[in-house]
Amino acid sequence: MTVTPTFAHTPNAAPKGADQVPGPGGGPLASVRMLRSDPLAGLTRLRRTYGPVVRIASRPMSAFLVADPAAIADGLVGSNRTHAKGAVRRGLGSRETVIQPLTLLLGQGLLTSAGDVHRRQRRLMQPLFHHQRIAGYSETFAAVADATADTWGHGQHLDVHAEMTEMTLAIVARTLFDVDLDSEVIEVVRTALTENMAAAGRARLPGFEMLERLPLPAARRRRDARAALDRVVYALIERRRAAGADGDDLLSLLLSTRDADTGVGMADEEVRDEALTILLAGHETTANALSWTFHLLGRDRAVAARMHAELDEVLGDRRPTMADIARLPYTDAVLRESMRLYPPVWTMGRHLTVDREVGGYLLPAGSTLLFSQWVVHRDETWWPDPERFDPTRWLVGATIGVGAAPPGQPRYSYFPFGGGPRQCIGNTFAHFEGVLALAAIARRWSFEPDPDVEIVPLPQVTLRPRDGLPMTAHRRR
Repeated sequence: MTVTPTFAHTPNAAPKGADQVPGPGGGPLASVRMLRSDPLAGLTRLRRTYGPVVRIASRPMSAFLVADPAAIADGLVGSNRTHAKGAVRRGLGSRETVIQPLTLLLGQGLLTSAGDVHRRQRRLMQPLFHHQRIAGYSETFAAVADATADTWGHGQHLDVHAEMTEMTLAIVARTLFDVDLDSEVIEVVRTALTENMAAAGRARLPGFEMLERLPLPAARRRRDARAALDRVVYALIERRRAAGADGDDLLSLLLSTRDADTGVGMADEEVRDEALTILLAGHETTANALSWTFHLLGRDRAVAARMHAELDEVLGDRRPTMADIARLPYTDAVLRESMRLYPPVWTMGRHLTVDREVGGYLLPAGSTLLFSQWVVHRDETWWPDPERFDPTRWLVGATIGVGAAPPGQPRYSYFPFGGGPRQCIGNTFAHFEGVLALAAIARRWSFEPDPDVEIVPLPQVTLRPRDGLPMTAHRRR
């Protein structure tokens, strides 16, 4: 499919002032109420009403929605050093605070660090995610998915999101820590994630840092959970170092990696932050991607039938392997199309460190920019009939890179893994894990949605089904 790009401005034209960016009236409180009540619908409505660059608010946060793929490409790739991670909130006396919702849990890992720290850590960790190393984990992806599927019964009512969360946690437990799902380590991890993820979205609110230090029950539970998490992770690090860190698990690899220029490795605190970042990103996002995939398949029998036919022809009664991915183009397309409609990371925040032209407007330093995958992935400019679940969009006769848009479309009309120097370092890991887990489960099972339950997306740090995903399992093999 070829799409003629449209842009928010005429190339080479003088940029307009920030005060000319279109947007809704009603003041900042109106925008805050709209985005807090239903951010997915609110941002989509702003794009359709005002265009690809929209003023959301002026104070306490000067915020703009940016839904032009060319401007997103500039922010994530071309001018990424002027587009820093996180949103900016202005307080009293024009004091600015950069908001990073996951810093309390993840410290200064790749998701939250910036500048030279991020560049050094990225350089150290990149070899851990080379294609050949990920291929070595592929058997674990399919084996854990098969083991999960073994626990279900025909006609059983399941919360598929809960099942996918446990399955992907088991995969990361094995590949990252080389421990089983029922270990004490994973129980502590599970508790810490449960206590802290729901609160992460509130970290954007003024006063959150102060409230987090008060002796409130919820804040105390989060602090206790993080402290317990630190104890078990640092204990694992100590044991791995004592044993020589010669294993194939990612924690051992983090401990043994060295900077090619200096020969210096990571300190324990750095290893802790990166291990938890891999843990969170490696199971939360993939669990959501698979959950939404089964939700969509349950609503579209024709798509499910075509995928099942491909799995039956290629796999029969055997477990999928890495070599099968190239022979499962429709299954691969189903996952990509699911991540278009329900991107696990549904929006990204950047702030300008200098005055910068964005989509034809000169925006001041300190401006927060929202690049929303949810909005761009459902934009009819790039995606005809954008609400339709249509995996054939991806069957174009050409190889499409992980996280890339179909040929003929702007690169950043599809960006589930972000892009540029801050692109998700585990994008290939996550994609192969998703395809193999989907194939391993769907060759044996199909899922029927509960007709009495409305499935509603919950846009927090990631995009989850708000009340889980109740479905009935039906055995195929």
